[in-house]
Amino acid sequence: MMQESPHHTAVAASESPVFFARQPVLDAKRRVWGYELLGGEVREGIFHLFPGQQAATTLGSSTYFGLSEALDRGKKIMVAFDAPGVLAGLPRALPPRGGCLRLRLDAPPAPELLAALEALRAEGYLVALDVAPGSPAMAAARLADVLIMEQGTGALPPAIARLASRKAQTLARGVRSLEQFQTARDQGHTLFQGPFVKEPELVPGRKLTSNEVSRLKMLRLMEGEDPDLEGVAAAVKGDVAVSFRLLALLNSPAFGLLHKVESVDHAVRLLGWDKLRGWLRAVLLADMAGQAEGPRELAALSVQRGRFLELVTTEYDYWDFNPGTMFLLGLFSLLDAILGMPMAEVAGLLPLDAKLQASLRRAPGNDHEALFLLMEALEDGDWEALRAMSARLGFDLETVKTAYAAAGRWADMFLAVRD
Repeated sequence: MMQESPHHTAVAASESPVFFARQPVLDAKRRVWGYELLGGEVREGIFHLFPGQQAATTLGSSTYFGLSEALDRGKKIMVAFDAPGVLAGLPRALPPRGGCLRLRLDAPPAPELLAALEALRAEGYLVALDVAPGSPAMAAARLADVLIMEQGTGALPPAIARLASRKAQTLARGVRSLEQFQTARDQGHTLFQGPFVKEPELVPGRKLTSNEVSRLKMLRLMEGEDPDLEGVAAAVKGDVAVSFRLLALLNSPAFGLLHKVESVDHAVRLLGWDKLRGWLRAVLLADMAGQAEGPRELAALSVQRGRFLELVTTEYDYWDFNPGTMFLLGLFSLLDAILGMPMAEVAGLLPLDAKLQASLRRAPGNDHEALFLLMEALEDGDWEALRAMSARLGFDLETVKTAYAAAGRWADMFLAVRD
């Protein structure tokens, strides 16, 4: 038996009792430095959701939040705590080898708080501090490994620049566009966080590689009105990389099959074409993303988007959206950023009708704009927008969050088998 079928779409409210958004933090070369967990419906950390040691118990299950794979890759996990939480030792729920506590101070730090921060740093934890010129946090800035500033505050103030020149990194938060990213980088910031990670970095004259062309051909074979199943199977079997990734995924512990899948033909017999196609779509996208960290991150987010749209449109079928088609819409929604090409060019290469292509291009008044805004609110931790868009669509907020968390776990399986 499988632990979870790719087309099992029931969303139970109890499936994900805790909701987090996981937002990447990139370095100046757009490599993933780590992730911040944004919890609940505030832009802060876990201490807002749980009293006392319950926070530590909840956060301590890093595998539950899909963090083990990131930690194994040497990435940092940043979570915000308040001063009482730091004094209570709650950051120790994070692993010291990759844990980073974020702290925002509204008053000068007490001596005992400074001592607690020093102790945590001695154990291997990183300290990230929200700072601004003249803020109370500057009294603790000497203990910070990361100094966080909101994008748009201008060049680094002299006091912060001096700290950064000695040891601390500076993180520009709320970076919305590549232009803002480049400005923040020029101002001296070394880490960056915000929606800009989903914006395509266009390469002039970029042409598809033979590898990318062959993957798109496979997708077109799969998605036609009368799909050539034998042709798809033959194409997959003839492509060593795709065959390997598909079989590695199906045989992974996360997938939970009782018997080893020996071949593509065996997979078709065991699962049926409809189920196998859902996995193959995602494998093809992951293969097009390659091994670079930026495209890999976008591929994982694309798979999560596809699964999320499939789940919510199955749960709320009164919008008359086809869940399988919505999976494709989410899966392809970041392909311009993955390939470094304008979406206007990419959309025309995909096996989608004119309405779906218009949605991918984000044409004004497209049929799926509300779904895109809902996804972006979830990804960016914009809880006010999330509530507004859920209400606009008639979706229950808890069901939406549960579907998003389930989609994230589904997407995490691909990260574990791509190397």
